[in-house]
Amino acid sequence: DDFVEMQGKVSNANLKKGRKEKEAEKAMLRSNITDKETEFHLNHQREVFDEMSTFFNSEEATPEDVKPLLQFIAKRALSEMIGCGESVENCVNASLREKMLRNRKTGKFSVLDIGCGTGALFPFYLEAANELGIELDIVGLDLSEKMVKCANENAREMIKENKKHSIQCQVGDFVEFVTGGKVCRETFVGFECRRINEDFEENFDAVVINALFGNFIDPNSVVAAAATSLKNGGVFVISHPLGSDFVQKLNNDNPLMVPNLLPTRYQQEVLEQYQPLTRLNFATIDEHLKDNNIGDDKVNVSAPYFASYTKVPCRMLKNLVRLRGPVDQGYGRGGKKLGFPTANLPSSLFSNALTTIPNGVYIGWAMVEGSSSDECRKGRNIIHKAVVNVGYSPTFEGEENKEKIVEAHLIVKDGAIEGDFYGETMRLELIGFLRPEKRFPSFADLIAAINNDVENAKTSLSDAPYSFDGSKFLQVPLDGDKVWVGKTGGDAHASFEFEKTPFWK
Repeated sequence: DDFVEMQGKVSNANLKKGRKEKEAEKAMLRSNITDKETEFHLNHQREVFDEMSTFFNSEEATPEDVKPLLQFIAKRALSEMIGCGESVENCVNASLREKMLRNRKTGKFSVLDIGCGTGALFPFYLEAANELGIELDIVGLDLSEKMVKCANENAREMIKENKKHSIQCQVGDFVEFVTGGKVCRETFVGFECRRINEDFEENFDAVVINALFGNFIDPNSVVAAAATSLKNGGVFVISHPLGSDFVQKLNNDNPLMVPNLLPTRYQQEVLEQYQPLTRLNFATIDEHLKDNNIGDDKVNVSAPYFASYTKVPCRMLKNLVRLRGPVDQGYGRGGKKLGFPTANLPSSLFSNALTTIPNGVYIGWAMVEGSSSDECRKGRNIIHKAVVNVGYSPTFEGEENKEKIVEAHLIVKDGAIEGDFYGETMRLELIGFLRPEKRFPSFADLIAAINNDVENAKTSLSDAPYSFDGSKFLQVPLDGDKVWVGKTGGDAHASFEFEKTPFWK
């Protein structure tokens, strides 16, 4: 209660709530936040935390009954990062952890602490890392210059006794620092990143936002920045030692300072649906307190908050894409050259559809139509996993496609499909996005990338939400059936449709 009152006073004093500021506050409590409104919000946050930096750097900011909760958050985050439970003995897959440690370019795990403040979690990270037998490279990021100054001073003292670890803190807004924009706008394949910071792109094993998630004005942008920062298999943690009720109290008292709540289980699903993330855990403190013989009387908090996600290669499309048309011979780079059965659908048949679909690599399901009789050629009327490139194949210098095409690589065993299928009709349903289309240094690099895409597609399409769900579009057509024609455009020869992806698919 004292903290809520203190923050409210500082916030109101800095805001000087005149008519103009009140209108800005109302605007920030709606969706479709503009860059200007975000800038206003960030400046206010920066001013408040600068003024409160002395308090946050004092022992008063971390009471004794909160320390076990911070200890739990730090240890749980690092344990999940390396694939363990709360200790090395509880590793989910000990051999996988050992392989991961051997294959690392450096022995250190990289942790990005968002809203690091004056370094409240730092000593608990180091304690947990020493117990787990790992080394850490911690990067702290905070809006407040005064907070970061304190954090770096505190970190230098901690590292003196823990020289195998490193800690460095920087000043900046997380979303803008990583994505180049104040807000990540929704796109066909997720959320827009204007100019990704190469130093942060897929660079971290863990991204932790502790005691700050509610302060961000746009949760989707925050999650997009976290996903962009993580390596595949990395862990994203949202936590608060004082729990959802405390954040609710802050929001009720000062929604301008804390415009959002901690996500419920359902809201966690909503946040991850169009991100390359999957939920890992929604933990409580009870087991940690019991395992460490900490009585309830020593922790005056009813429900601390810990939610975690892991980075995966694929993200769900907001709209399912269905294409049906004759396979084109393409540009002579089919199965024989790439090593995969390949089917091309040219832009001339799907020009309107391909204008909407961004260039890149997708995953989905494919079926080459065949006769319903016993004479149907091998591999027809069977649903196949597929990796699909939409674009111009820029790797082939001087041989780029003259038009944008859909190039589907069917994931099948050798001999599973008889002959070529040029001129035959293919049905293709795109459901997930792997990566943007890009030029590779050589043909060998392209093949390596396709092999990696194939492995990612195999894994993703084997499990929900990407596994085959009995789509009527991909049902085997029977003699006499009406030809499928997409609702969005085309005719019986070639057509397409977009359909909003169900929640969950």
